[in-house]
Amino acid sequence: MKTQRPSRLGQTAGFTLIEVLITFTIIVVLATLAAFLTKKLRASADTTTAMTRIAAYAQANSLYAVDNGGKYVPAYSFDEDGQAGIPWHFNPTFLEALIGETLDIEDAEEFEGKDGLPEQILDPVVVRAKKRYWSRISASFAYNNENVPGGGWGQPGTSRAHTIHSVKNPSESFAFITATDWIANYGGRYLWLKSPEEGKSNDSKIAYRHQGKAVVVFYDGHTETVSVDDMKRFDRFGGINNVFWGGTRRSGN
Repeated sequence: MKTQRPSRLGQTAGFTLIEVLITFTIIVVLATLAAFLTKKLRASADTTTAMTRIAAYAQANSLYAVDNGGKYVPAYSFDEDGQAGIPWHFNPTFLEALIGETLDIEDAEEFEGKDGLPEQILDPVVVRAKKRYWSRISASFAYNNENVPGGGWGQPGTSRAHTIHSVKNPSESFAFITATDWIANYGGRYLWLKSPEEGKSNDSKIAYRHQGKAVVVFYDGHTETVSVDDMKRFDRFGGINNVFWGGTRRSGN
């Protein structure tokens, strides 16, 4: 009669090839899922941060208007000789209101120098691109440059500036938006979806860099996101004269 040999204490059977492959597959799937969720969470956090930061621009603009007879910061201005003055993102008074401290500099353009503006007021997506040119304020947020009453390009003694009275629909007219230049024009509403690493474009195009949407703040201070489809809807209801661009025609909603 055969007797069964007892198993050795502590001895375990090895993993089969199929078990190893299944385990490896599970790990890969979990890692991929974790990476996707991390990327999505970071994108959502970037959008939230950008909305908080762009809201500060509208607040600074309102403070500027209070101290300047109801005139918002000019997009740009011209002296009596017709020479171009400083654009809004070089305006020291506006920057003081935005940053919350008195500027100890002789020339506001120093802010656009080697170190750029504080990261705390820039678009986080732009900051993360880690290009010096992209560290600038003009690569983060652009100013609405449409439907400004009075004055024109190059006319001596004029400025491109809205007033608290000229913006008829502050809750529907945008003040600042994510774009590839320091001003946003109607002609640049379509389309900029390039990666920030590709650099800043001097074409005033809106940048839909936040999950396919642009972050925008309105003159009343509230923030939203807008898509290319939203821009097409604005086109159907007034185009450049839509209230979104500071015009008078409603969206049709």
